[in-house]
Amino acid sequence: MKYFWKIIKESLIIVLISSFMGLLSGTLLSANQELFYAIPIILLILPSLNSLIGDISTVLVSRITSALYIGTLPPKVQKSERLKENFFGLLTTILLSLIVLIALGYILAITIRIKIFNPFLIIFILLLTILLLFFIMFISLFISSILLFKRGKDPNNFLIPFITSLADFLTPFFLIVFITIFI
Repeated sequence: MKYFWKIIKESLIIVLISSFMGLLSGTLLSANQELFYAIPIILLILPSLNSLIGDISTVLVSRITSALYIGTLPPKVQKSERLKENFFGLLTTILLSLIVLIALGYILAITIRIKIFNPFLIIFILLLTILLLFFIMFISLFISSILLFKRGKDPNNFLIPFITSLADFLTPFFLIVFITIFI
């Protein structure tokens, strides 16, 4: 029962922060409807992009937390072989997933006759967005996991709910920024 209350206590604040991030994300999307309607393929792929970066980040936090608890990753902000393996494994996974997602998105767009706007530019914007998000998430989640672990907190309880909300906000944010810059 003590562990149950610990999880509730550790998760309550982060759930409130995540809810606020959800409101920000919805406001951002609502304020930029016209931009997304102008490029329907982005609108078609956006939910999967949010899920992709959120899922990969969740896997990262779980792997780092497990490695910290079993002692295969030292609780220090430093390079390690385990961290390199996680980085390259997750980077490969996210790139392969993005290729499949783009291919499925374009196949669906062609099938239902959605206007396809400059496919190479859209692929470049999607790739740039996902890579930037991956690097930001990897570094920030690694450092946050170490700091929380050192304070005796379970990084999973804090970071997993926060990651999904942050990914839901940052993915459309960076897409909007890059679409504005490049289109």
